[in-house]
Amino acid sequence: MRQILLVSHGTMAEGVYQAAFMIAGNLNNVDYLCLEQGLGIEAFREQFALKIDEIKETEEIVVLADLMGGSPYNSAVALLSEKELLTKSKVISGLNLPLLLTVLFEEKSLDRDKIQNVITTARDGIGVFQIEKNPDEEL
Repeated sequence: MRQILLVSHGTMAEGVYQAAFMIAGNLNNVDYLCLEQGLGIEAFREQFALKIDEIKETEEIVVLADLMGGSPYNSAVALLSEKELLTKSKVISGLNLPLLLTVLFEEKSLDRDKIQNVITTARDGIGVFQIEKNPDEEL
């Protein structure tokens, strides 16, 4: 089984979790941790360590972080390494709703190719609305 942990600055991770819940329903294998203003990095690391201890026996741990190189991301990598869980963990940055939903609905373990597909799907969820102009219309 796969456990997914969302981490972010502010309350982004909670918001993405709530949005996914609205779409997918019960998210038994998803949890989140937010580095909110006023919460020091050491307190965040302690909370992250507790969450990891709760799921460390699972087959696969996927951490979705908001920003590569940010404190939540760096804490995840460091703590997973300290707990010797990196070999069964994936830490992916760029947290967004399409990314979470794609990981959530992927049934098989996330190998290198599947991770690349997940990232591509998440990127494809970013776009801009454009009005199509009819060449016959006068301006």
